[in-house]
Amino acid sequence: MIKRPKHYSLLERVIGVPLSRAGRLHEIDEHLKFRDVGTYRAMISENVSHITQKSGALLAAQAIFLVFQSYGIDHGWSRGVVLVSMLLLMMAAMLVMSNLRSIWLPSSNLDDAKTERERVAIVQLSELTSMRGARFNIALYLTFVSVILMAIAAITAALM
Repeated sequence: MIKRPKHYSLLERVIGVPLSRAGRLHEIDEHLKFRDVGTYRAMISENVSHITQKSGALLAAQAIFLVFQSYGIDHGWSRGVVLVSMLLLMMAAMLVMSNLRSIWLPSSNLDDAKTERERVAIVQLSELTSMRGARFNIALYLTFVSVILMAIAAITAALM
């Protein structure tokens, strides 16, 4: 079993990504022990793309949940519970929408070797990946809580 270094905070463990620059740099150094910089940069670029795709899929699911919530309000579900559920869902949707925006990473202006420029690009991509991953995971948790609240509202309405 792979163990994470002890320096990760509880928040970083819950969110699933290193939030601090030091944590990201540590992870980069660990990965570069076993991979060349070009391969690792391509891997992180793929991670950014994957998070973007997952964010789009989550946004589509959230739209379906929003329709379901409006159905619930029309059918006697607790308005307070559904309202809280909707607000959580909208906050989550804003987070994943921020993952869908276009970005442009500045190029390195270093006169150093190509390997050092690649490392700068890896740091930039890791920061982007970490922030998008954190936003996605928080949005996923908020969406889950929203769905639980919808279920509570539906069950409560069915039992009354």
